[in-house]
Amino acid sequence: MEKMLSLDGGRTICVEEFGNPGDPLIIHIEGHGAQLVSVPESYCQRLADARFFVIRFDNRDVGRSSPAPCPYDLRDMADDVAALIRFYGSPATVTGRSMGGAIAQLLALDYPQLVSGLGLFFTYAKSSTQLVKPVREVPFSNRDQFLAWHFHQITEIAGSKYPWEEKRLHDLVARCWQRGFSWEGTERQRQAMERTAPWAQRLKEIKVPTSIVHGEKDPVIPAAAGRELHRLIQHSQLHLVPGMGHQQPAEADDLFVQATLEAAGKPAETN
Repeated sequence: MEKMLSLDGGRTICVEEFGNPGDPLIIHIEGHGAQLVSVPESYCQRLADARFFVIRFDNRDVGRSSPAPCPYDLRDMADDVAALIRFYGSPATVTGRSMGGAIAQLLALDYPQLVSGLGLFFTYAKSSTQLVKPVREVPFSNRDQFLAWHFHQITEIAGSKYPWEEKRLHDLVARCWQRGFSWEGTERQRQAMERTAPWAQRLKEIKVPTSIVHGEKDPVIPAAAGRELHRLIQHSQLHLVPGMGHQQPAEADDLFVQATLEAAGKPAETN
């Protein structure tokens, strides 16, 4: 069941919990514009069954979490996660997809006492400064246009081995609209990525167990970015997935659960 948490500074974050609060904590950070419902529930439940307390949540400016005034950057979003970990108790194994993986790295660098392991899923480390681009035109004006646009966006970045089942994807994008989709908030998150100063040169500071998962057919963040993370983070584990795009398909739960358990310092599940 989803619930709203009021954190320091008046921030309100929508979270969903799986498992027993007494078990070790895993917190998942979503990507650009994505809501907590995009994280496969089956993945969260399997981790809960492995005796972890799993949290998925809406970042600021998406879904049911509160909006945030500009300017902010990914370090401010990492502050949100730090406040969330303190609310539940630390340290935590932190996993993140795409933009969420970038936030997870910054969290581990700036709050090392709060992070016991990292799962970095189809993400990157920023090594150069980017200029903040102007706001783009909103590509939809009503529910039907949003559903068609979002369906197309997600379909386009899926890999050949893991195509979306049409009804499941329709249900997901409809739920995103129903929970509340803000183009302005999504645009503020995009600007936050561009505004954030590079951090790749600091990754040698990360000492916790780190598992990297990247699709070999990712059209958004090339697999080379995953290899570079593996090179920069000492003792990290790299899982390159043939035929997978920019996605965490439920069909690949075995791999993502294994990678998360590696980051948490627990042996992989056996069936």
